[in-house]
Amino acid sequence: MISWLSQAWSGVSPVFGALTGLLTVVIAYFALIWPLRYQRSAAVLAQAVLSLERAYGALTIDGSQTSPVPANRLNWLTAARNIETYKALKRKIRVGVHLLIADDHEEYWRHRFYLALQHPAHHQPSYYYPWGRVHEDLRAEQIEPRSAIIVHAFAKWPQGRRDPIDHADFCRIFSETDPRPGNTGLRTYLDDLQIPGNARFRDLPDPYPDSTWLDRCLRRFHLHKQLRSRR
Repeated sequence: MISWLSQAWSGVSPVFGALTGLLTVVIAYFALIWPLRYQRSAAVLAQAVLSLERAYGALTIDGSQTSPVPANRLNWLTAARNIETYKALKRKIRVGVHLLIADDHEEYWRHRFYLALQHPAHHQPSYYYPWGRVHEDLRAEQIEPRSAIIVHAFAKWPQGRRDPIDHADFCRIFSETDPRPGNTGLRTYLDDLQIPGNARFRDLPDPYPDSTWLDRCLRRFHLHKQLRSRR
């Protein structure tokens, strides 16, 4: 028996050694590649966010003029170019958590652009012809139409984009920090059936029960699954 095992091991050991060596090489490869991939993704993320900051700064003169923003052809062109640069850089991000961060920055700057473009002047044709029209010939300083499309489109909520509020875990929110105690106005408002969407918040237990250990584990698993799907 011992002799048979010795012969069997002699036959298997080269294969086992080769597999072990291959596994070692694979582990070493990923140990080297993953940090580089993460660092590259982080660098792309930083540059993408900088592009949004530059876009807003160019359009609003570093945030100093927003009512309305200056009708300056070059400003609009620069803002549009930086927005498109941001989009191109975002497509190169491969790490899930970096995509989440990019989305967060994008929504912040989208809101800033939206507020900056709310002045009534932006809804008047004359804004886009800052030097007017003369005998149907446009002057050189009109707003470049492609830049106007890019900037205004960025300021709107993208069609098909998931709204984080629609997927918020209100059970978790209430169990961690119930916002009702000490706020009679909010409590009364949430109990008002005439307000759309309030039905789910009426007659909630008071105080709201703490989440169980199993609930927390399931939420962490769900979040981990979401992050992996974004990679």
